[in-house]
Amino acid sequence: MKSLVELHVALLLDGGGKCGAATSRDVKTLRGRVEREGDSFLTITLPAFCKDFERSLDQKKVAPGSFLSFKKEASGIPSFLKGFLRLVFDSQGLLLDKPNVDCIRAVRQICLFSKKVLRPCSPERMEAATERFAQCDNEIIDPVGQVRRYFKRVSTILWSTLLEGEDFRSHLTPRHGPGATQERISGNQKWVFRRWHRRLTGVGFTYSKFGRGSFTGVLQCKHHVPDTSEVWPDLVEPENEEPVRVVFVPKTLKTPRVIAVEPVVMQFAQQALSRWLIGRLESCPLTAGHVNFRDQTVNQHLALDSSSTGHLATVDLSEASDRVSLALVSDMLDSVPVFRDWVLACRSLRAQTPTGEVIRLKKFASMGSALCFPVESMVFFTIIIASRILRSGRFPTRRLVQSMARDVYVFGDDLLFPSDEAPAICDDLEALGLKVNRHKSFWTGQFRESCGADAFAGELVTPVYLRQDLPADRTDASQILSCTATANQLSQAGYASASALIRKSVERRLGPLPQVPSISVKGSRVLESAAIGWTNDSIVVPRRRWNKALQRSIPLLGSHVTEVRGPLRWGPGTSKVLGTDRV
Repeated sequence: MKSLVELHVALLLDGGGKCGAATSRDVKTLRGRVEREGDSFLTITLPAFCKDFERSLDQKKVAPGSFLSFKKEASGIPSFLKGFLRLVFDSQGLLLDKPNVDCIRAVRQICLFSKKVLRPCSPERMEAATERFAQCDNEIIDPVGQVRRYFKRVSTILWSTLLEGEDFRSHLTPRHGPGATQERISGNQKWVFRRWHRRLTGVGFTYSKFGRGSFTGVLQCKHHVPDTSEVWPDLVEPENEEPVRVVFVPKTLKTPRVIAVEPVVMQFAQQALSRWLIGRLESCPLTAGHVNFRDQTVNQHLALDSSSTGHLATVDLSEASDRVSLALVSDMLDSVPVFRDWVLACRSLRAQTPTGEVIRLKKFASMGSALCFPVESMVFFTIIIASRILRSGRFPTRRLVQSMARDVYVFGDDLLFPSDEAPAICDDLEALGLKVNRHKSFWTGQFRESCGADAFAGELVTPVYLRQDLPADRTDASQILSCTATANQLSQAGYASASALIRKSVERRLGPLPQVPSISVKGSRVLESAAIGWTNDSIVVPRRRWNKALQRSIPLLGSHVTEVRGPLRWGPGTSKVLGTDRV
């Protein structure tokens, strides 16, 4: 797409102007390679370039074998973006004592801008993802060795008190999730249960107790006449349970995201256990603030701080959900057998791939299960603590577990733990069947990445991502909203030309948009207005008045009249009155 190329060219020129780097040859290279390779150069090749760049930052030199699809100098520095890289690495390919952080930020912005654009993967990549899902399940191994023994001991200390401190069954509040279901039932129709699993009934999750809105007609007396109008769900035996439906949703153009769509009744039961479990993990002294589910800022701030201190490593796991084995979860919950039985009863046994193949699952659960995220977090947290104790040569005790947990932070598959112990802990994670993404795990240099926060030497270098293509017409509401937000973010980051291109594309569909306020929260987060508009200067601005009490200018309440700066040409279908009547 020509617009995507022009956006990258604008980013190059903006970045070159900010850093004082020459970009004319880079622009020529970019245009030429897109002409030959298509948009895959922007969406796949450039993100791979950035991955090698980050690895080089971590190793403090241009990593051997990096930038394979680009021409390179003898030092290993690629010719593409050389003007930026010369301010980060010296002529020998070694990291400078004080590399230019603006150049690091610019290289990442240019390379990663189109990485997450929402487009379907090619059929070949979808087919490869299907094969990979089945292969990943076949590669799951049962944990063995001393690491497993320490894992079970630490699990007993961590979870026996937390999960058996009260009768969780009396606190379950089941609900339906917002997502799709295996039966393709949505909305309020989910409450009409057609099937109920005998495994759920066996542990006490019965239809009469959890699946009905009231108990009317359940307690029968001598003169009770059965209500023949009520249809009870079929009780399904384990061998007749429907398998989860494996689907792929867009993630990047290189590979899609795997989602297992659960049956209605399983989703209903999983949500009940998940809500209770997350509440316990967030309030227990051993895990509160260390195993997080709602607040990513804990990991983000620690990653930013560790990029300057080097205290903590940021580690990412590949195929994290699909590599947590059922055997490992059973070992972890062995000390709480009642809760374990409920968790396993809520777990689907089989999966059906897009090709129609049905496989029996060795993994605990894929993404799509409401229990996947909390249970995998518990597994990762336990493994890290067990590894630290094992490598220290001591025996697990409650006091030692508490001490080792202080420097461990888990948010899904984003892990933080002490940098000096990172190689050993990563080995133990892989010994238990997990796979560490070495390209996205950092502990030796000054680069850190966790929960969407990228940092180098104490400064954020997180890029702005283009999430959707530029809008084709004014009916593309999601694209208009996404591109408006992207343009505002680029403007705030200092990429004025790229922001202006997106603004021009949006206003070509809608006409001029107004200026809207943005509020900075604690200096790190920007909340945009609920209205569609630009956070920087616009020719259309709301009328304002001077407030004597606040001693500042504020929007004029109760009025939708606007001031227009300079000549204005209204687009088709737009009104000169802003607010709810603007479009």
